[in-house]
Amino acid sequence: MKSAYLGLGSTYRALGDYQNSKRVFEEGMKRFPNQQALKTFYALTLYNLGEAHDAVELLLKTLLDTTNDQEIQSYGKALAFYADHLDETWN
Repeated sequence: MKSAYLGLGSTYRALGDYQNSKRVFEEGMKRFPNQQALKTFYALTLYNLGEAHDAVELLLKTLLDTTNDQEIQSYGKALAFYADHLDETWN
């Protein structure tokens, strides 16, 4: 069933029907909250909708939740912080 959400949401996105894509992915993520692929493809839809901030935040969090790469994990605390503070600067 989760693959149906992924397939339909991706099809809508590929056709440029971003609102329906977003709706399908959100439904899928509610039913399958631990499916990281849904989150990743949802982030693509957010980007297409001009919601780049939310897309990058979701991708960073998903990466940190799923990667076994030790180098990325060594920066995990910083990346988690920046995911929530993408637009901030410190002078």
